[in-house]
Amino acid sequence: MRDKEQQFERLFHAEYGRMYRAAHILLGDADEAKDAVQEVFARLWDGSVVLREESQRTFLLTCVRNHCLNLIAQRQRHREAEKQLSLSDPSSDTDLWQGKSDDELATMVRQYIDERLTPQTARIIRMRYDDEQSYKDISGQLGISLSAVNKHIVQGLRKIRHHLSNRKA
Repeated sequence: MRDKEQQFERLFHAEYGRMYRAAHILLGDADEAKDAVQEVFARLWDGSVVLREESQRTFLLTCVRNHCLNLIAQRQRHREAEKQLSLSDPSSDTDLWQGKSDDELATMVRQYIDERLTPQTARIIRMRYDDEQSYKDISGQLGISLSAVNKHIVQGLRKIRHHLSNRKA
């Protein structure tokens, strides 16, 4: 076991800098880049990723690149969700988010989803935004069409937006 630890440590020291630089270029943030590289090494350590000796460097760079691209896609999905849930009142300069913490807003949204949306719509909203599944994945798992998934998401987000905008203090 000790030999495995030593090999892992040598690999970590040999490749970390290169992987970090690649992650930093892609993510533009030092802390996120460190986290991305740590995540790749954690997967390697726990055995969920198998590394062949002859292609270590290329494989590790590919893993960190893919992880970073997934993080970037996740950011875009979150921006899309925030945009769709935008609570700015176009008729006023008051931002409805003002004065509420992220936790308070998340609790309000989750409570509304659980209590007021149909079970199917609530499930689809959670699959999309909590589990970050694609429309296609949701469609396949639930055995419904892509347009049905879209309909549930659009209607659910519209109801959430309407509910929260009516809670204006």
